[in-house]
Amino acid sequence: MPPDPALPPQERLRYPLERYDAQFNLRIPATLWLIMVLLLRHGLLLIITFMPTTGKEITVLRDLIRPEFLLADALALPVFISAIRRNAKRTPAWMPRVWRHARTLLSLSLLLYLGLLSAPLVAGTGPLVQRLSEAALLSALLNLAALAYLWRSPLLPDLFRDWPQPLPSALWHEN
Repeated sequence: MPPDPALPPQERLRYPLERYDAQFNLRIPATLWLIMVLLLRHGLLLIITFMPTTGKEITVLRDLIRPEFLLADALALPVFISAIRRNAKRTPAWMPRVWRHARTLLSLSLLLYLGLLSAPLVAGTGPLVQRLSEAALLSALLNLAALAYLWRSPLLPDLFRDWPQPLPSALWHEN
């Protein structure tokens, strides 16, 4: 039975009060922020490699970047931008639509990454133990754990349905 709309917002809450912001919109959990950063790590590494340095310390990071993994990052990027801009005074019309489909987009990003990661393992020859590195295994496990969280968390469907309504201009305040 849905809560009575006549009740004040704090009495209609489905989750503990700390899960909401001042306007009673669900807050994005830290775990979801970490998943989005995990999904954007190749793009972040690419940005870091263009920072001014002496060059030697960046060589290690440049070796970690595989351009094909940027495809998986590209699927997660609109969701990350929407999450950052979620409480902005004005947002483009595409952001709420992206946010409603965020779980699917993030899942596709994770699955694409896992597919790209496993392609050399499947196509390679020789013992699997020689083709599988610890870094690839750890990365695959992190992606599988993120995928499980996206589909097992009871909070996320409600979070992705929840897009804050713009505040009337009289209520705008600078933080």
